[in-house]
Amino acid sequence: MISQKWMLFFKLAILFFFTWNISCSSSDTKRTTDIFAKDTAAVNKMNLKANSFWSSSPDSMIVISKQALAHADRLEYPGGRIDALRNLGMGNYEKGNYVDAISYYKKSIEIASEANDFERAAKIHSNLAMPYIALGKHTEALRELSKGIEMAEKYQLPSVRAHAVHNIGMVYHYQHKDDSAISYYNQSLDLYESLGDTSKSTFILGNIGHLLLHEKKFDKAKAYYKQSLRLAEKQRNFKAIGNAQQSLGSLLMETKEWEKALSYLLTAKKTLESTGEKTEYLRLLENLSECYLGMGQLELASRYAKECFDLAKRSGQLYYQQTAARCLSSIFEIKKDGLHALQFYKEYKIISDSLYSRENKEQLVRQEEEWKFKKQHNDLEILYSSRVGHRNDLLVIALVLILALMVIAVLLIKNVKQKRKSNQVLKSTNAFIEEQNILLEESDRFKKSLLSLVAHDVRSPINNLHFILRPFKDGLISAEETKTLLASCYDEIESMTDHIEKLLLWVSQNLHSSNLQESDFNVKAIFEQVARLYERSLEEKQITLDIDCDELYTAWADPEIVMVIVRNLVDNAIKFCEQGGHIQLKATVNKRGDRVVFSVSDTGVGFSNRVRNSLFSDAKTISLKGTGNEKGFGIGLQLCLYYLELCGSELAIESSDGKGSIFRFELETSAA
Repeated sequence: MISQKWMLFFKLAILFFFTWNISCSSSDTKRTTDIFAKDTAAVNKMNLKANSFWSSSPDSMIVISKQALAHADRLEYPGGRIDALRNLGMGNYEKGNYVDAISYYKKSIEIASEANDFERAAKIHSNLAMPYIALGKHTEALRELSKGIEMAEKYQLPSVRAHAVHNIGMVYHYQHKDDSAISYYNQSLDLYESLGDTSKSTFILGNIGHLLLHEKKFDKAKAYYKQSLRLAEKQRNFKAIGNAQQSLGSLLMETKEWEKALSYLLTAKKTLESTGEKTEYLRLLENLSECYLGMGQLELASRYAKECFDLAKRSGQLYYQQTAARCLSSIFEIKKDGLHALQFYKEYKIISDSLYSRENKEQLVRQEEEWKFKKQHNDLEILYSSRVGHRNDLLVIALVLILALMVIAVLLIKNVKQKRKSNQVLKSTNAFIEEQNILLEESDRFKKSLLSLVAHDVRSPINNLHFILRPFKDGLISAEETKTLLASCYDEIESMTDHIEKLLLWVSQNLHSSNLQESDFNVKAIFEQVARLYERSLEEKQITLDIDCDELYTAWADPEIVMVIVRNLVDNAIKFCEQGGHIQLKATVNKRGDRVVFSVSDTGVGFSNRVRNSLFSDAKTISLKGTGNEKGFGIGLQLCLYYLELCGSELAIESSDGKGSIFRFELETSAA
């Protein structure tokens, strides 16, 4: 009996011990959870505080964001790290540190992707486009914006979509595609207003005002700037206030109201200096230098232009380096300081070339694609490991539960499909990389062709000049012979200038993607305009030119490109016609009525089949002298072939020695 009582007491003691121990463990777990929640809340609070400084004090934003990042790293808190890195990207963008901004945004996207935080990732893709736009890398910017919009639509994120649509408008704005830019800005404005968010409206209104100002619609632009200023003052957004003030100043500069413009610009300067932001401040410095230049105050104009140039150079802002260098060159030219004017003009040309360098763009594309491939490869490995682990768990359960075999079968089928899909993604990625390699090889071949062109066509006239000027330098010629030599030099320089202009145009079209500005145009008007351009040349060689074209014929293409094609063909016709020759510009419509046939015929010397075949080679050009000993470099015809390919057409040539030539091409009619 006693032993049973002790046994009962012992069991109760054990039960009490375990109950107390479980209670203590639960309390410790709850206390740990509460501490972690409290710490993460502190990180979130710091990130919110940092974000509140984005338009007023980017330095404060960066300092607080670094503290938040360090705290989030200690806690291994992904959400806090993502927001802190994004804020660091925004702060560095506002200060003009665009390379650092890109680095922070990419780190933030990487963490968000690993955490499957698609909302944050979509926002940051849209943010990442901004420093790319500032650096003139519009292709990369559009790629990031496309990703942002795709994710925003997939996961129903209207505010992210509104932000990305606005930034697409900015890309087209910088590319001077005003209609497309205004369309995207208005879409973004409507999206934000439908969400009840007016915090971005002041900047969007200002951007629309800039485009209207560019189109010389001063009253409409002023209305948008005033509306933007009122909204910014209501929101106490000092960056937006300074932006609107300087926009009004730039409008008054366009109407030559210099004193009023200067008043707005100096007010904007004080406002923006109080925020510490640099992107809009660069535009302000540019406007101040232009305003003082318009007022004739060259020293102040020079000071602000130099400040703009130096600040843009430190922050890597090529666009403002370019505009400031051009302004400084103009100022020093007015001051008759040729040395400095030339120095800054060279800076302007170098920066312009850098902005549109195909090599730089291809290098960045390669880096981006390598990063994208590695990321996809890692994602596939993680996905595969996850699937294998899941399948093993199902197999273990299947040993116990026979009914789970059906579930396992379904999962195995899904897994096979996923593998096939993954393999397809890898194949597509490899194909894309292979395509990029082909493009790079084509680029290398083009550069070799370009070097061959320069060596062949530029070196020769330079050597001629050297040969002509050598006796003059050695003092071996008389005054009369000097005049003759100078006339020869003039002819050589005029010939070389024409060649270099064509060479640069041809190179530019091969280095950059061409955007056709297609529209209806009157064919006879093009012919008449070309005829007027060559009146003097025709008169010198006593060549007659007639036009055979119905006044109602119209075609659909880029009229500027068609003008270049016809000009080059007429130029060649004049060059190879004898004194008293004849040239005809003719246009007819084919039997179907859907194509206009252009022809340029001449009574010139013509050329052989061998020469005609060589004209279609893009690897080198043939140099032929005209009947008046004019020099031909072959670049003009290469331009014709290139432009016709863009227009979906080709050049047909009929010619033989001593029997003249006929050049034909076709374009769609307006009705087609």
